[in-house]
Amino acid sequence: MAPSFSKLIYSKATAATITSAFAVFYISRLAPLTFTRQKRKSTLAEIEVALKEDKTKRSKAAVDLVFFKRLFKILRILIPGWFSTESGLLILVAASLVLRTVCDIWMIQNATSVESSIIRRNQEDFKMYLTRFMFAMPSISLVNNVLKFGLNQLKLRFRKRLTNNLYDNYLRGFTYYKMTNLDNRVANADQLLTQDVEKFCNSVADLYSNLSKSQCNALVE
Repeated sequence: MAPSFSKLIYSKATAATITSAFAVFYISRLAPLTFTRQKRKSTLAEIEVALKEDKTKRSKAAVDLVFFKRLFKILRILIPGWFSTESGLLILVAASLVLRTVCDIWMIQNATSVESSIIRRNQEDFKMYLTRFMFAMPSISLVNNVLKFGLNQLKLRFRKRLTNNLYDNYLRGFTYYKMTNLDNRVANADQLLTQDVEKFCNSVADLYSNLSKSQCNALVE
């Protein structure tokens, strides 16, 4: 009886050891995988629900209050603060536009004086106005080049800030996976993040230049 009892105790201990080892293996290896699968399933379910809600709530683009709110958010990304490099470039472009307007007015007046001296056949006035024009050309060229430099730098800074912000959000979490595999509303996301961002930043800089130019013309005149 003693050997049989000892065998029974040994078999029970072995079974308990195997059960404990299996439990430890399950907790350490299989439990995280099960949790990850459940988390992925819940994430996919949330994505499907979000896509259905977006389809039901999809509306046409319009220039309304929502449009201006979104534009203001983008402008806050492009111009982060009053003392940023972009703000300095905006001031440089505005000052260059004012100087360019002054130069345009002076050139018109000087050209009119040259024509009037030709009509009156006054050689002294013709030489004087022509000499003024020749000496003023370097300064006028400098103003134009500073304006082009400011606009190009402004476009480049806008593009850099907006691209960095979009790529940070694009590569965060499951955003890349959602856009490439689950959401077919946005096609060629990589191309949109490069070409469309460049076109948008160029349009914003050109719009600022055109609006500022018209205001400067009205103030100077």
